[in-house]
Amino acid sequence: MKLKISACVIAKNEAANLGRWLKSMQPIADEMIVVDTGSTDATEEIARQGGATVYHFAWCNDFSAAKNFALGHAKGDWVLFLDADEFFSKDSIAKVRPLLRRIHKNRQTAGVLCRLVNINLDDGGRRMTSLVQLRMFRRAPHLRYTGSVHETLTLPKGSNLELAQDIEILHTGYSASIVRKKMERNLVLLQQRIAEHGGREEPVDARYFMDICYGLGQYDKAEAYAKKLLAMKNLAADLAGRAYETWASCLMKKHAPEEETAACYEAARRACPELAEFPFMQGLWDYDRGDWLGAEQALEDGLAIHARYHGQPTSITAVMDNAAYLLPNVWWRLGCLREAHRDFAGAQDAYVAGLSLSKHHEGLFTSFWAYLRRIGAAPADVIAVLRGIYDEQSPEDMQFLAQRLGRARAGQVYLYYRKRAGDHAFPALAYLAAGRMDAAAETAKSELAAVRSLAHDAEDHGAGGAAALLQVLK
Repeated sequence: MKLKISACVIAKNEAANLGRWLKSMQPIADEMIVVDTGSTDATEEIARQGGATVYHFAWCNDFSAAKNFALGHAKGDWVLFLDADEFFSKDSIAKVRPLLRRIHKNRQTAGVLCRLVNINLDDGGRRMTSLVQLRMFRRAPHLRYTGSVHETLTLPKGSNLELAQDIEILHTGYSASIVRKKMERNLVLLQQRIAEHGGREEPVDARYFMDICYGLGQYDKAEAYAKKLLAMKNLAADLAGRAYETWASCLMKKHAPEEETAACYEAARRACPELAEFPFMQGLWDYDRGDWLGAEQALEDGLAIHARYHGQPTSITAVMDNAAYLLPNVWWRLGCLREAHRDFAGAQDAYVAGLSLSKHHEGLFTSFWAYLRRIGAAPADVIAVLRGIYDEQSPEDMQFLAQRLGRARAGQVYLYYRKRAGDHAFPALAYLAAGRMDAAAETAKSELAAVRSLAHDAEDHGAGGAAALLQVLK
């Protein structure tokens, strides 16, 4: 018998996100259920065109009620309940059904935990923090959501959860242009729920207030809630890590005294020795304040911890990798530090490792290019290195390189990537067509300066360098 899968979502004015959600679910689900809670945009039309069945639910400030309404219409053996601004990564889509088929016969397994990664669409899809979430579970009458805001799925005692290492959900809801409105909405709902219960707060509310206050820039309040969490007995390791991270981030945002910030990092590292984000954060903070020796030691410590704990196949720490978003900056600063020690091979390894994780990181690329010029790398050798990082079939990659190399007056290397980027990388003509003469002149001047540097390349590398480049250009 074929395993049946239901994909459910509640939505209100999600026209910007729903198409991506539908595209993610179409290859997996046997049915898609969209519960509309009062949209005034094209949400319902997009849902129907994408093959979903639409139900209407009168919004009552209760996320659990809306989600349980959706579950009441689901008919599958398993439910995928991702939010409208969440979707499976491209590599994960083909892995969902085989995983559910494998665990289906074990009735004790009620659901699947997998990594949810917050990405910032306003910063080129940059990955931020990650956490472990339950988004896949059996369809059963006793599995229902509770809580009007920050709703959770109630599981019977004795239920097991599968930890899926290789399934990843991407979440766009914390993008910079979105997050403030979401935090303001959640704050109102949370305060409303507390008022309805006579002002009584639940222990977990401290976590939600901490996140909301931090997101709204209320750093003193966020720090207070983080400390309140850390004072609780039997605090889960992942929540302790989140509290320490928020506390440290608040201190940095407030430019607190160095002794206070250093003490926070030391406390975090003692309490959470398996979390690489704290030595990473401390090392980057040390670097920014000019403590080069302290920075290098902390960053190297973090890399050792990350390699040790995040390679364990059954470790929840490996799935919830909140250190990963720091790695491009970690490799960037290590590259600078190694270069200062004249460890050029180590510096290049660090720069390449960082760019492999974040190809369009401007600061990292700028430092790497300066390093290549400093060691006198020939244009053909530079292109060979960049080919190992960037995809020459990707317009975005080629435009990024052409634009950055043009500003850097990169000579033959610039010319090589200009050819592959096409006209999109060079807006001078577009500015001219739009009547923006000043912008056109400034852009053209930048391009001419880059082309002029070809003459310097010819002087520096002679006929041999030119011949090597011609081989690459073929």
